[in-house]
Amino acid sequence: MSINPNAKPLSKTSLGLDSLVRGIQIGDRSVLSQAITLVESRKASDRTLANNLLQSLPKSKNISFRIGITGNPGVGKSTLIEQLGNNYIESGYKIAVLAFDPSSPNSGGSILGDKTRMEKLSKEHNAFIRPSSSSGQLGGVGNSTREIICLCEAAGYNRIIIETVGVGQNEIAIDDFVDCFVLIALPGAGDEIQGIKRGIIERTDILAVNKADGEQKNLAKIALGFFKNVLHLFSHEDGWLVPAISISALENQGVDNLLELIEKCCRHRMHDGYLDFRRKKQNEIAFDKNCRSQIIHEIMQEKHFNDINKSLKDQIINGSITPEKASDIFIKEFIEILKTPR
Repeated sequence: MSINPNAKPLSKTSLGLDSLVRGIQIGDRSVLSQAITLVESRKASDRTLANNLLQSLPKSKNISFRIGITGNPGVGKSTLIEQLGNNYIESGYKIAVLAFDPSSPNSGGSILGDKTRMEKLSKEHNAFIRPSSSSGQLGGVGNSTREIICLCEAAGYNRIIIETVGVGQNEIAIDDFVDCFVLIALPGAGDEIQGIKRGIIERTDILAVNKADGEQKNLAKIALGFFKNVLHLFSHEDGWLVPAISISALENQGVDNLLELIEKCCRHRMHDGYLDFRRKKQNEIAFDKNCRSQIIHEIMQEKHFNDINKSLKDQIINGSITPEKASDIFIKEFIEILKTPR
């Protein structure tokens, strides 16, 4: 099903702040879904309510871990996440899965199929699956990822799994939201090594070679050896040594081992205080990103700057000015306005 943001929405939350807070605290999944739609909205009135909601929610007393899953298309992320989720639920945890799909550059819509692919997990009472559009955001996640995580934690979900878009190896923005970052790779070590860039390897906390089953078992063993040789070149500032394992999400082989490694990584960071430090740093990064995004949005709402923007674009199109020079003119105009006494 294609979701087109230009289409008229079927429903809109009419709940007030108190009802939203109360519904989230008792774990009402319908209210949680409405709250997530609210924080994803770009409307000024919705943003005000969303910000008040996030500020009003008391900090969850439950210990929660945030887990990022990334990898190329076809690597089996959804199958693996369903197995991880089911295994977590069997161990008594409440699972929230935030799955991001690429958005169309034309309509901005997405094909949000993860809930369909995770059929068994979606039927579990202690699981909440939320497919979302990346909304053109680079890095494999959406603009409101941190806010959605906070809402899910306030609703009692203590294991939050975030699945990235999965369109390349530049998806390191997820590391700004999670406690443990898992990279999923396919058998075929030579090609995989060439395709993986230093940036994502440096951020990886656990590497899992998936589809280690059937005729690919031997290829998976070879790939695992290559990855282990590469990973020993990298280290994390908290002393965590990056492990590499082989798994089969389809056959649920090695998934428990991956779950144990994820828990070990998060508890390692929680034990020495690094997890708390990391989350504070992530909040600081979120503040910087939100400020930049909001400033740009507000500037472009002003008629004066909107007119300058259109004029400069016309000059760029007719070739009388370069994009670089136009940017310089726009910024200087903005700075002059800021310096003008009011």
